[in-house]
Amino acid sequence: MTYPSTSFSLSISSIISRLTGLLFLGLFLTACPPPVEIVQNDEPPVEITILQINDVYEIAPLEGGKVGGLARVAGLLRQLEAENPNTIAVLAGDFLSPSFMGTLKMENGERIAGLQMVETLNAMGLDYATFGNHEFDLSSGELVESRLDQSEFEYMSVNAQYVEEDRTRRAFQQNGNPVPPYSVYTVEQNGKTYKMAIVGVVLPFNKRDYVAYRDVERSFETQVKLALAETDFAVGLTHLNVDEDEALAAAVPGLPLFMGGHEHHHLSRYVGETAITKAAANAKTVYIHKLTYYPSSKLCRVVSDLVPINSDTPEDPSTAAVVDKWQQQVGDLIEKMGYNPDEVLTTLSTPLIGTETATRSTQTNYGQLTCTAIAQAWPGADVYLFNSGSLRLDDNLSGAVTAYDVLRSFPYGGPVVRMTLSGTQLKQLLDTGDKTNKGEGGYMQRLQAEPQGGQWLIKGQALKADGKYVVVLPEFVAQGREANLDFLGEITYDEVEQFTIEGRVVKNDIRDLVIHFMKGR
Repeated sequence: MTYPSTSFSLSISSIISRLTGLLFLGLFLTACPPPVEIVQNDEPPVEITILQINDVYEIAPLEGGKVGGLARVAGLLRQLEAENPNTIAVLAGDFLSPSFMGTLKMENGERIAGLQMVETLNAMGLDYATFGNHEFDLSSGELVESRLDQSEFEYMSVNAQYVEEDRTRRAFQQNGNPVPPYSVYTVEQNGKTYKMAIVGVVLPFNKRDYVAYRDVERSFETQVKLALAETDFAVGLTHLNVDEDEALAAAVPGLPLFMGGHEHHHLSRYVGETAITKAAANAKTVYIHKLTYYPSSKLCRVVSDLVPINSDTPEDPSTAAVVDKWQQQVGDLIEKMGYNPDEVLTTLSTPLIGTETATRSTQTNYGQLTCTAIAQAWPGADVYLFNSGSLRLDDNLSGAVTAYDVLRSFPYGGPVVRMTLSGTQLKQLLDTGDKTNKGEGGYMQRLQAEPQGGQWLIKGQALKADGKYVVVLPEFVAQGREANLDFLGEITYDEVEQFTIEGRVVKNDIRDLVIHFMKGR
């Protein structure tokens, strides 16, 4: 596989005056302006290396150990640090949640809720992080701040604010201090000090009552100006969807680099002078950015490489020890929940596709299996479906499948319910899931509903606008909590606590339904 790289240069003085600069891009642009000559004099350039990860929910390798794993990321980081002591690691949001491990309760009765991520990232040597929308999945602002206090790395955000007793204070607190809008990384070289600002921002998606958001564009622009007043240059650490990244780069021009998250698949974009990079989720890939700042000409050149993390990547032993500790602890906790994590449910001849890139944009065999398991439990409906965002495996299952594999596939679990929709309502649900939400967690894996010739076929028959259709789906979706499907929240539904399937009582939880179905394969 070929991974992209690029290089570019940025005029810092022009940013300070107009938040604009001179950026020259390499491989990703079809046309480039003439190159700027970098002035060489007695003041040597400053070299900084940044390792970027984003959207990390699993601490251990995936796909049978073939890809990912934070101990491997740490091993790569150790190599980069040996090459250049001015090396930092950054995380562009989404790591405290969600994961099946995070939903479990520890011996003291508290949920793990991202503690496994914090301890592993501490061991890895992460330096900076910004919030992702899933950080605010945690049940309270106090819990978020507890995880911040336990972190040995620094957070920053221009727009996430803490709401307490109907009052908004400036920011979340880390060790008693407000989380800053930007962080400053300092390099001492030849008796001189050089500073790089890292400006963080998160999309205002998660509407928890303990968090409020400043306007993304205004707050980012304001803080970039302030950052550049005290530093030599600045980069962005963003957790936005790529369209929002592009809009922000256009509105606040001049930064050479946005290190982003949220999309889960690696990508790169350019808007004017700004490069936008996102690595694959769960550290299947990482971006390595090598920045060269030329003090005399105030130019910053960046060369970025997308690097796979796989079995060829050496592990850091200290980080691996933390991962192993948590893996063992989780196995014990699962047994206390009544599951045998090592129980083999079935042996596959064909892998089940559970990567987020696939499940959020296409119908997959794991999605079909899950819908069939739901249909086995609650037969007689016209359509079965579930939101692909509830299948958070981001992995493929092959060979022997264990109960733990299913539990980590559906970390949130939850019941399914039955509702009756008009043909018009069902079409809106199906169209939204298949088109509007494609590529996101609101894309629907479905059974007995297929698009054909511009219309939907339900059990092989054309959907009728004035018809009535019975749909079985997760309660989360039925409550209107999925993106662009809030209209469902106004419709009543039927619910049950358990099913009797083939003479056996099975809890109404999507995980239990899939486990039962796999056992019978």
